[in-house]
Amino acid sequence: MTVPAILLMQIFMYKDPSVDQLIRAAMHANYDLKFDESRKLTNTLQEKFPDHPVGYLLAAECYWWQAQADPDNKEVEKAYYAEQRSAAEKGSEVLKHDKYARIEVLSYLASSYGSLARFQVTRKSAYLSALRAGMKALRYAREVYQMDQEYYDVYTGLGAYNYFTATLPTVIKPFAFLIGVRGQKELGFKQLRIAMGKSRYSQTEARIVYYSVLLEEKRYPDALRLLEGLMEQFPDNFVFYGWASSLFEMQQNFDAGIRYLASIAEHQDDRSPVMAKHALLKKASLEHTAGQDARAQETLRDIRSRQGSDRSIETELQVLERKTHSSRR
Repeated sequence: MTVPAILLMQIFMYKDPSVDQLIRAAMHANYDLKFDESRKLTNTLQEKFPDHPVGYLLAAECYWWQAQADPDNKEVEKAYYAEQRSAAEKGSEVLKHDKYARIEVLSYLASSYGSLARFQVTRKSAYLSALRAGMKALRYAREVYQMDQEYYDVYTGLGAYNYFTATLPTVIKPFAFLIGVRGQKELGFKQLRIAMGKSRYSQTEARIVYYSVLLEEKRYPDALRLLEGLMEQFPDNFVFYGWASSLFEMQQNFDAGIRYLASIAEHQDDRSPVMAKHALLKKASLEHTAGQDARAQETLRDIRSRQGSDRSIETELQVLERKTHSSRR
């Protein structure tokens, strides 16, 4: 497909190598849970481009990952909403001017509302507000698609919308119908696969969304292979260990999950003792869920005996110690 001539005349931020490098570095820091590094990079983007949504969207994504790593931290949740709101407001305002390429700003607006929809589902289980945010994301993404069908970064949002709105829980579907939500499951599959292979910035995000799709489809072996690819690419992201634990719990295959997390801990022993402890925490949590509190307490004692820690390890460790002791009384 030939790119419209008007797009070739516009200035895109990604075409500036220094900006492109900043964006990619911030994204990678988010996926590796290096929050301080991410904030330095996103602050730089916000300082350089205070009227553009890019720095605010990446900052919101940083807080989304921090909420995954520290789910009970309400301050992180507030910070997420503030950055996401800034991204949406900056994008809406700058569309009134010709300073930045319209198609790029629209893409960031689609991503900002797609991010909000994901946060409302994953952190709040607020499906109706997620649908409303998803509808806003869809409007922006469709405008991008109409301008250039090869602008593949919006395919992640289009694919997520089409798949998940076509497979909504029964209790939500009547409300979705009333506000005009219509999804096409197979089209969603196709769009996500395209995004995984061809998008500029959203290949990893598309893989994460596709992982959720595979879980929804109960394609657990495929989901595990995809998750292992993410763990290999981002070896310091311990959130993935929780996802692996949930995958085995969905199958009620606790013993296999316990063995799997033990193998991850063993693999991480030499590379990163802290990451090994994160894997063992998820192992202990799965043992507790399986009613194996004696084994869970043994795992927790093993964690206590090891060197290295961080705030989230200590917090989760204390919670699990209370749970396993109280359930054995």
